[in-house]
Amino acid sequence: MSQALPLSLLLATSMLAGCHHARRPEARTVGSVASSLFATLEDEGALASAFVLDARTGEPLFAHREHVRLLPASTMKVVSTASVLSALGPDFRFQTPVTLEGTLTNGLYLGDLVVDPSGDPSLGSWRFPETALACEQVADALQARGVQQWRGQVRVRGTDDVEAAFGPGWAWDDAAYAYSAAPTPFVFRENVVDLALSRADGADCALPPTVQLTPAFATLSAVVRVDPNAERANLSCTRQRGAPGVRCVWRSPVNQCPRSAAVKLSVDEPQVLFSACVEEALLKRGVPRLPATLEAPGPLRPPVPEPLVTLVSPPLSELVKATNKESLNLYAERLGLRFARERSGTEGYATLRTALAEELTRRGIPARDLRPVDGSGLSRYNLATARGLARVLFTSLREPYGAALVDSLPVAGVDGTLATRPVTAITAGRIRAKTGTLSGQKCFAGVVDRPGDAEHPRVVFALMLGNMDETTALPANEAFDRFAAALVELPLRAP
Repeated sequence: MSQALPLSLLLATSMLAGCHHARRPEARTVGSVASSLFATLEDEGALASAFVLDARTGEPLFAHREHVRLLPASTMKVVSTASVLSALGPDFRFQTPVTLEGTLTNGLYLGDLVVDPSGDPSLGSWRFPETALACEQVADALQARGVQQWRGQVRVRGTDDVEAAFGPGWAWDDAAYAYSAAPTPFVFRENVVDLALSRADGADCALPPTVQLTPAFATLSAVVRVDPNAERANLSCTRQRGAPGVRCVWRSPVNQCPRSAAVKLSVDEPQVLFSACVEEALLKRGVPRLPATLEAPGPLRPPVPEPLVTLVSPPLSELVKATNKESLNLYAERLGLRFARERSGTEGYATLRTALAEELTRRGIPARDLRPVDGSGLSRYNLATARGLARVLFTSLREPYGAALVDSLPVAGVDGTLATRPVTAITAGRIRAKTGTLSGQKCFAGVVDRPGDAEHPRVVFALMLGNMDETTALPANEAFDRFAAALVELPLRAP
């Protein structure tokens, strides 16, 4: 005869049965974190695209709208720098020869200093010890020849009547600023001068400020007006169409009067800046330049070119590192154009497009994944997919220059455009990525190391975010931080 079970035992049995069928919470993976991030962004009208693959095998590990074409912004620099490294090698150096074309008699040099431009983006740059003293190198070489005074000029071949060429699809609104400096065949001091404005304490904000250009020999025409009734304080400048120089407005609110402001401005004629720099360096060494109207002491002989000095750049690996870590548009353009010359014999944006397209074909990257128009990413005509950008990095890692390219990428929390991004003890030093920013666009392409993952110890990724605005609940940089941290810390797939 069966005996009925007590009610308490029945309830306990029922609860245990329910517990047996309860679903365990899913383990967090790269895919689950990324899907949550992208859903948040896309619910607000933004667009997310991402692609992750194994850095050694190329095995796809995660994908989200990886074929969607978006503006790559400065991640296009990965394409141009990888291409020029492939063509020239990390040890290549630009060489800019300077020759004498004149006669030297009793310490008087009658003739010109002639420069053959090499396209070196670092000539005269403050970023490298060997380039910052270009003018001093020329002056020292001239003085070593016994020159005590000279009458002539500094000439840069190929710059007469040549207009500064901006890239296709660049924004004219940005033309005045250093980040839009034209990639002229001859570059000096990154084609940039510094404008500084100041007011004395207690000065009326409505009065004109003190204006100072650096270097002191710069001749850029800058017209500055003030607006003391603005909504917020800022300094903005515009280039005048068809006219030299820039016009700037220094704005300040009624209840605020800033005492100083500064901006880096682009110049169209770097050869003029270089000439003034050389003249100043010679004058400091006691070698004055005589007026052109001064009569020569005797009949001039036909000038015979004679080498004076060759100005040499840092190795290409260092130029690429500066380009990608600091996102230097001028460097990226000049390196891209040098790549075009290496491949086709000529420079220009048409030949650059062709050369880059052929390079991508060599790497097995179809045109639908990448359509480069310039070298820096400033052009609004560039198009790229996350898949295309990631594969540029992946194919580069398989070539001899791969380590130099990876070394050029900003390190999160350490340097470059990622210096201020937060990291943890686990992620520190393990996230490298080139960043890209245009209005409404934010992109990242890089390499992540995964400690403890023997199967996929290093991955390559690209993350592209479009249609972003300032009101998005999840800012683009935060989305990147969380996505990149997941790539370091979490399993790629659920167990």
